[in-house]
Amino acid sequence: MKILRFERNSEAVAWAKNVIGIEGLAADVTTVSLVDDKDQFMAVTVFSSYTGNNMDMHIAARPNSRWLSRGFFHASFELPFMVLQVPRVTGLIRAENLNAQRFGSRLGFQYEGRMRKAFSDGGDLVLYGLLREEYLKHPWSKNETTRGTTLSQGGLSRDSEPA
Repeated sequence: MKILRFERNSEAVAWAKNVIGIEGLAADVTTVSLVDDKDQFMAVTVFSSYTGNNMDMHIAARPNSRWLSRGFFHASFELPFMVLQVPRVTGLIRAENLNAQRFGSRLGFQYEGRMRKAFSDGGDLVLYGLLREEYLKHPWSKNETTRGTTLSQGGLSRDSEPA
């Protein structure tokens, strides 16, 4: 069973930083986590730098796990676009992480630019953006992801196979 969690922010951020090497997050962050039946993180979406018009989004996943689910993505994108009503989210990805760039593109993010030497090790950062109207037109944003979802152990429980 997979469980969506909306607490344990500091643990979730530390886990995500370790998985994808996030640097320099502000103290004011929030997370959506997907945990397994042993309460171990499978995937975490970290939201940071909320301005009212934009929010940075980082998705980290446990390697070689079956974490991909509509419920997790629904929760991850509903927070910025439907709850907070931000016009856009920004994905910040290390330039050498081509898998993450392809994944972001499949989610509907558009390449917007490159920040040279943005990381402390001299690595480049690429920026991807997703607008609220693009999210609303995306096929998975309209799915009934709440069917079969119940409150469980302080989070939402979903017994579905990965998307």
